[in-house]
Amino acid sequence: MRTIAFIGVGNMAGAIIGGMIQSGMVDHAHLVLSDCFPDKCARYVEAGATLAPSVAKAAESADCVVLSVKPQNFSEILPELATVPGIEQKLIITIAAGISVATVKTALHGAPVVRVLPNTPMLIGQGVSVVCRADAVEAGDFDYVLNVFRASGRVHIIDESEMNRIISVTSSSPAYVFAFINAILEGARAQGLPEEGLLDCICDMVIGSAALLKAGNLTPAEQVKVVTSKGGTTERAMSVLTDRDMTGMVIDA
Repeated sequence: MRTIAFIGVGNMAGAIIGGMIQSGMVDHAHLVLSDCFPDKCARYVEAGATLAPSVAKAAESADCVVLSVKPQNFSEILPELATVPGIEQKLIITIAAGISVATVKTALHGAPVVRVLPNTPMLIGQGVSVVCRADAVEAGDFDYVLNVFRASGRVHIIDESEMNRIISVTSSSPAYVFAFINAILEGARAQGLPEEGLLDCICDMVIGSAALLKAGNLTPAEQVKVVTSKGGTTERAMSVLTDRDMTGMVIDA
């Protein structure tokens, strides 16, 4: 079992840790944590994880290092990690949007780096993580990273050249879905519908609609036509979304 260090223990790191522990990929004794807010690590430390006194100390004792801090913090942590003896032999996983493999690899003396873009549904084991592999990463290490993120959802492998473009498709887009659900909820409230069970009803509708789309062989546009009866209420509703260019707004976003 590999010892894995997490530099930054926020929500995404917590989701990854939870999936790994539940799947048996790691136990608390093989977790080393570093965060500028130690309280975030308390529940893991109580279960047997190690709280390191610094970023460098966390990495020293690990086989794999997960960089799970915000992109703007990389300028602080990379120089410190670069001082760790043997850092170039440790597997590095970075989940920061917009930080390239080359940036991390160069800073860490050529260490093998896997760049991953996860999303928030990982918190309940329903995430979509987009992964790219650099040339220096061995097959066994890459498979390890894939299994880390499969423990919290599904994995999609792409070339790094596509990584920045897919941010809006899988990582930012849960916010679009939440905003869409909230709009339906506000519309329902405006009509005076009772609050009890309303959000669950809308969420189940979204889940069911997505499941229907995945289960069938129709495109999303074709499914719209199936639901939209000629002269019906859905046709009137869709005309509002078309007139206000919902598609264009989402594309612009």
